[in-house]
Amino acid sequence: MQKLTNQERLKPWMGIVLFAVLLALFLTVCTYMQEHWGMTGLVLTEVLFLAVAVGFCLIRKVSIKEVFPIKKVTVREIFGCLFLLLGGQGFSYVTVGLVGMLFPAWSSETAELSSFLYSGNALLAFLIVSVTPAICEEAIHRGAILSCFRSIKKDWVIVLIMGLLFGINHMSPLRFMATAILGGVLSFVVVKRNNILLSALMHFANNAFSALAGIYSAKTMASSSVAVSFTPDMFGIYLLMGFTAPVFLVLGWLMISPETHKKINFLFAGILSAVMFISGIAITVSGQLNKTIVNSTIGYEVTEDSKDALMDFSVEEARTYTVTVVMSCNKEAEYSFVMTDDDGNVLIDTEMSKGSAMRPFTTRLDLSEGLYHTEIRGGEGSVGDKPEIQIHVN
Repeated sequence: MQKLTNQERLKPWMGIVLFAVLLALFLTVCTYMQEHWGMTGLVLTEVLFLAVAVGFCLIRKVSIKEVFPIKKVTVREIFGCLFLLLGGQGFSYVTVGLVGMLFPAWSSETAELSSFLYSGNALLAFLIVSVTPAICEEAIHRGAILSCFRSIKKDWVIVLIMGLLFGINHMSPLRFMATAILGGVLSFVVVKRNNILLSALMHFANNAFSALAGIYSAKTMASSSVAVSFTPDMFGIYLLMGFTAPVFLVLGWLMISPETHKKINFLFAGILSAVMFISGIAITVSGQLNKTIVNSTIGYEVTEDSKDALMDFSVEEARTYTVTVVMSCNKEAEYSFVMTDDDGNVLIDTEMSKGSAMRPFTTRLDLSEGLYHTEIRGGEGSVGDKPEIQIHVN
């Protein structure tokens, strides 16, 4: 990667320290601002990132033009960035689906984030989510922090480090891999083309797509369906959504950095894409063979006299089933989910942990033929609430 004219003023350890400072600010000052001031706090968080980036350059007395390099963009670079972005998004779908399947409790984060960002003015939310990170986060990550690593000889090491730091900075277990992939892709472009304008445009495009999807979901009340899709049999769909990712990444690599690209990369990409496609088909077909026997939504108002909701279902084939429950409710209300067989044996008795407006639960059970009973039990703080419960058994 191209070094600064006074690169000796910036060392890799400084990048780690700068990131640690950024993380400390995020966990303290920024968290406080967002919790107390909402979207205004989010904007101030981004402005603080920008201020830290510029302030670091001034303190270390390095050229701002070199730390934030802006150059003319070519058509080839635009297409290269587009392919890289599509490839990164494809792998992101797969990683989010995998993590959500393995750790279903984390999927509540999706609905909480959507509610925080898109419950108000849609246009304002779009601008805040799309524009400010493209400027401020790029300035601190692909600008100030990345410049500290320019002395590292191996470009892939820089890309790997920057991807991991970007993933950590988002403080999201569910989206860690997805944001790390995005951070790596954005860093790759800056490392190879030394043009932060490219990564800013890519960041804007990525967030704009997410913002439009979030706004649409909020308006159609479709956000709860996101959590339901984090089931083992649905992972095949995520693989099919992302199987073209390796090919797109290689195409983007070819257009962004043809001098470092090798033709054999297409062979490796093709093999990986084929594996992902075949695996996706196999998992999806397997899920279809295990037919869904319950796919119901229950909605009711909790009163002093009626705190519980009941639903029965029957099993006609003895085998292992996946039971998925997703509640949308007041985050301060207490609920539990209970499932029994027709003899009264308790198969599931779990608290749907409060503190979140979206509460998912997934488990696998060996069920015999017969009748089964499910019950949502309202607890403290539930009176007056109008929860919506989705129950899926397949």
